[in-house]
Amino acid sequence: MANTAQIIVNIPARSITKPFSYIIPAHLPEITIGWRVLVPFGNRKVEGFVVGVEPECTEGLKAILAILDDYPWFDDNMLKTAKWISQYYLSSLAEAMRLFVPGLSGVKTQKAYQASAAMDYEAAAMLLDNKPEEYRQALTYIYAHGPVSLKDLAKLPGNIDAMIKFFLQHKLIIHADTVNTRGKASTTTIINLAVSKETAAQAEQMLPKTRAAQRRLLQALLQNNELALPQLRHLNISQATVKKLAEQGLITSRSVPVLRNSYDSVCQQAAEVSLTQPQQHALQLIIPAIKAGTHKSFLIHGVTGSGKTLIYIKAVAEARRHNRQAIVLVPEIALTSQLVARFRAAFGNDVVVIHSKLSVGERHDAWRRLQSGQAGIVIGARSALFAPARDLGIIIIDEEHEFTYKQEESPRYHARQVALIRARLAGAALVLGSATPAIETYFQALNGTHTLISMNKRVDDVPMPEVTLVDMRQELAQGRRSVISLPLQEMLARALAKKEQAVILLNRRGYSTFVLCRECGHVLKCRHCDISLVYHTPGNSLRCHYCQERHTVPDTCPECGSRYIRYFGAGTQKVEEALTALFPAAKIVRMDQDTTRGKMAHDKILAAFAAGTYDILLGTQMVAKGHDIPNVTAVGIISADTALNLPDFRAAERTFALLTQAAGRAGRGAKSGQVVMQTYNPEHYAITAGAEHNYPAFYEHEIAFRRQLNYPPFANLIKITVQAADEIMVHQSANKLAVELAQAMAGIAADIIGPFPASVHKIKDVFRINILIKTKDPAAVTSLFTALHISSRKDVIIDVDPVNVI
Repeated sequence: MANTAQIIVNIPARSITKPFSYIIPAHLPEITIGWRVLVPFGNRKVEGFVVGVEPECTEGLKAILAILDDYPWFDDNMLKTAKWISQYYLSSLAEAMRLFVPGLSGVKTQKAYQASAAMDYEAAAMLLDNKPEEYRQALTYIYAHGPVSLKDLAKLPGNIDAMIKFFLQHKLIIHADTVNTRGKASTTTIINLAVSKETAAQAEQMLPKTRAAQRRLLQALLQNNELALPQLRHLNISQATVKKLAEQGLITSRSVPVLRNSYDSVCQQAAEVSLTQPQQHALQLIIPAIKAGTHKSFLIHGVTGSGKTLIYIKAVAEARRHNRQAIVLVPEIALTSQLVARFRAAFGNDVVVIHSKLSVGERHDAWRRLQSGQAGIVIGARSALFAPARDLGIIIIDEEHEFTYKQEESPRYHARQVALIRARLAGAALVLGSATPAIETYFQALNGTHTLISMNKRVDDVPMPEVTLVDMRQELAQGRRSVISLPLQEMLARALAKKEQAVILLNRRGYSTFVLCRECGHVLKCRHCDISLVYHTPGNSLRCHYCQERHTVPDTCPECGSRYIRYFGAGTQKVEEALTALFPAAKIVRMDQDTTRGKMAHDKILAAFAAGTYDILLGTQMVAKGHDIPNVTAVGIISADTALNLPDFRAAERTFALLTQAAGRAGRGAKSGQVVMQTYNPEHYAITAGAEHNYPAFYEHEIAFRRQLNYPPFANLIKITVQAADEIMVHQSANKLAVELAQAMAGIAADIIGPFPASVHKIKDVFRINILIKTKDPAAVTSLFTALHISSRKDVIIDVDPVNVI
């Protein structure tokens, strides 16, 4: 009896939750649990993950078509982690396992069609007598060239979708989709001499002057022994020249793999730095756990500039001394290069980088280097957590409080929680670091879940920056209406006069936050989303920041016809314009989602700013985190209290963290720093504690509020979002679901809040209603969701431990 494999098919369908059985063919006996394979599924060929192998009756089963790698892709810990993600976050196992594959899939399927074996061309053509000539042309092309991709067919005249539908209905053609393996190794051609240098030199001398390219190639090989394809282009040597010398037996060529790495040039000189006493203390706690190979978690609560990164480097070095691998996570792609530079200075090519802005090929090469043991340290955003570290010794999460560690599409995992599972399974240390720890994390540390390590001073006792709070109500009362307050102007003028640099934070992008008619009060909104349109000066357009649709700016109000259209609020473009007017000689660079769409765009902007090319770095929250530029002495925070106005229990936490992190960019070198925070709520505890760099004071206020209202860490939250294209239907469905849940959860300690409309009620023409559940027994609630089949409903999104409840 042949063995069968239990396979999870890698397709994005929530309704498919169980593995399928396939025959393991005799020529692929190596297939075991963890392999990625190609299998037939319906009329397609798809990637599958082997999660079980057992002897079983094979009657009626299809066979595995091929293996996709030279070794099992998933190890036991990776599989256990994926299963935990699937169960805890209520996703399919396929969705969870996809996280461990670069680009989410190892194969790329392209729609293609070919002639049906059941009908010859003449018989097929007879069915087209009443059809336009384009039908005959398309059918002739498929029969002559099939399999033909849909992309190629789209180039033919006529309505190709209608033609394909007709051909399939009448069985004139069949599906013949093509499958390509993604992430193939990149190669380059290397040219070598095939003869001795003496023979090559004689041949070069005998070549006529008209064969100048051939002579150049031989001369270059005599000097360099071998040449790569890019070098041939530099020497202006064509493939034809290479071919002619190869035919003469003088040279030979071979293909060699090339590792793709956008960070290959990112490095800095290693500097020998003495550890401070707090750094030594931290390592004395962390290193024993790494040596023992036992799981233990730590929270480093260190003020900005206290030297957390050096602790990370030393801890990773200890793991590498024991031949164990390390994963280092950063919350933003923009922070990757600076950390990579410091780690490569210490570890060289032992470091690989993984994040979503890299190509699938680059991520695949990084994966291969880790799997083969050629590299032992991976740095990246949250997706780097799923890198194939076979012997994991340490996971580090820098700025662990950041909300970007939570994924907003299924599976809606939080990297901090998944890291805890991976570290526990691997017997690895988990190090969480932040100047503003998440309330839940700090609470756990105080209660012994993590070992708390406090670092209250900057390295070399560099003082924390002086913070000035500017009450914008007073600015307005004194007749100053500029988005740049007078104290901020004065601080920037002082810094620029001393050739120092400044960072300006505004947690918005675009030019204006909304466009309003002053005659009737109409606000221009997106027709597909329940959100105001944002004015962008490039292209003079209005843009929706949810569906990205662009609109032209109207000359008159579409509601009342008035010409009194005005722009309100301030986006990054408008602040840039104001700064340019105030400081025309200053060189200003803007960093937001509009200016960082390209690959490595963050790194180019930050590198230029760090090199002194620009005087002022202006941007959204990505400028507030992690950057260590000694010449930055001034930080301005515009609209410090924006997030406080959101109806979210985490609003104060978000505000405090952003203010503290942004202020921490100032005065990190020998020069003292100054910060100006502009606010309309200077009395709020998040603002005052942020201005004083006082996390304990903020925590005491916040934890009392959470305890009183039974919010995390005193209860778990689960958010249910009901969606529908019809507004009446979505309200009816949400109300019905809330009643059903109330009845089913009668014996569970849980509170149901809602239904209530999402803060953005409509996105891309889909209406959204939320239901929030507070519970101390989340496992019981999620088990109930599974039993009631709520988690598999297409109109329902379930977010366990949401970071955004509105």
